[in-house]
Amino acid sequence: ELLIYGLFVLWLIKGGYKGLQKLIKDNKGLFWPIILILIGVTISTIFSWDLRVSAGIWKAWFIDPLLFFIVFVSIIKKDNLKNIFKALILSGFVVSIISLIYLIQGNLNFQGRLQGIYDSPNFLAMYLAPILLVSLVTLAEIYSLKSLRPFLLINCLLLIIILFYTKSFGAWMGILGALAFGSMLYLYNQNKKKLALILIFLIFAIVFVLGLIKINSLEGLRSFDARFVIWQKAWQVFKQNPLIGIGPGTFQDYFPLYPKWGVPQPHNLFLAFLLQTGIIGFIGFIWLILYFFKRNLKLPTTQYSLLIIIIMSYILIHGLVDTTYWKNDISLMFWLIIGAMTIIKKEP
Repeated sequence: ELLIYGLFVLWLIKGGYKGLQKLIKDNKGLFWPIILILIGVTISTIFSWDLRVSAGIWKAWFIDPLLFFIVFVSIIKKDNLKNIFKALILSGFVVSIISLIYLIQGNLNFQGRLQGIYDSPNFLAMYLAPILLVSLVTLAEIYSLKSLRPFLLINCLLLIIILFYTKSFGAWMGILGALAFGSMLYLYNQNKKKLALILIFLIFAIVFVLGLIKINSLEGLRSFDARFVIWQKAWQVFKQNPLIGIGPGTFQDYFPLYPKWGVPQPHNLFLAFLLQTGIIGFIGFIWLILYFFKRNLKLPTTQYSLLIIIIMSYILIHGLVDTTYWKNDISLMFWLIIGAMTIIKKEP
């Protein structure tokens, strides 16, 4: 957070704000949903019963990443995006190495799942899965970085191993679904429509079969039953607080401890926004997602537009069973992807 504040202050000193007015004018369709999200989460925070917790989340998961987003879209050029994704890959490699040390030491949680330095295996998976997608796409020569192939191959294998031991079915569902959608889009634009349909059918068939196997296992059945109960409770809570929500970070106060861990989030991205930003913030979030896909699908399918579509698809698909935004690093990655879209749109 201090690095973000330092970056923002430096940006102000350097006069980066001078081009901000033009940026907003050229991207009105983007900034209106952002304003709605901010209004929603701010109102929900003000009326939260636990102002300290809600204000902390408001600052760390909305204000901070938006400050970074403003600087990002103001100074980053399209040619710089390659370095942004390289940095993500390197970050994933470092986190994977640390997680591998935890794995070798047998340092797992009570369920036998790998979580590394994170509070939950799901958080580890939610951070590394998008980076695996970036690595796979890069390895597929979208950027033609031949000198990096050995490193990328090692990194992909390492990420796959770490993700496997997180035992996050949602992460793999999101990865396969995102790859299916991205491949279909790419093949469709290459006039290979039949192959695109066959590929997406095969990948979704694999996801369906794996899902059945997961649900039929004792652990999977418990996980599914738990989520179903959590979703029911989340919907009940929303109906009691539809306009202003319940305040960020307070969901676990409405949900009894289950059975060995708390439930800080409703295990669904859309329910999380609905509950913790109210109906106003939720409308802004849906508007932002629709704007994202509308803008990107209209643009030529380039290396960057395809990559950010794949990552956003992952966030939304995995978000059906987890909250793939409500964490410091994950929220920052979300706005980085929105920022990349803005840059691609801004430049030919």
